[in-house]
Amino acid sequence: MNRKLEELFKTRDNVIYSVKPDTTLKDAVDLMNIHHIGAVMVLNDGGGIEGLLSERDVMKKLASTDDVVGHLNVKTIMTPKEKLIMIEGDEKIIKIMEIMTEKKIRHLPIVNSEGVLHGLLSMRDIFRLLLKDARQEVNDMKNYVTGKYPA
Repeated sequence: MNRKLEELFKTRDNVIYSVKPDTTLKDAVDLMNIHHIGAVMVLNDGGGIEGLLSERDVMKKLASTDDVVGHLNVKTIMTPKEKLIMIEGDEKIIKIMEIMTEKKIRHLPIVNSEGVLHGLLSMRDIFRLLLKDARQEVNDMKNYVTGKYPA
């Protein structure tokens, strides 16, 4: 896949769901459930990146305690900015897939050269692009075999 990340952003909504560091875990999980997403960015009042809260962060916290955790603030369990892996938007999809696989992450913040958040990429986004490409390839092959190529 020599395609670049910017191609992916042309095919999807670039909505960035976010919470503030003092948002309760319950409210953050509710937001993730409403929008069927696996992570939210944690941003300060100025829109700067503080961290990322993922399903994995929540599950780790739940597994480590017998206490109710819904009242906790997001900042207590999020992955802080210092530990986040972030990339700039000019990466190729294959490189992004390598990063996500090697680092065992499912969400990757996309920033510009000044570190300003541009988007949040998920494995689902990559799968959608791969599926679209595979469908196009099958269609092209079908057209070739049936003599309708070029379409």
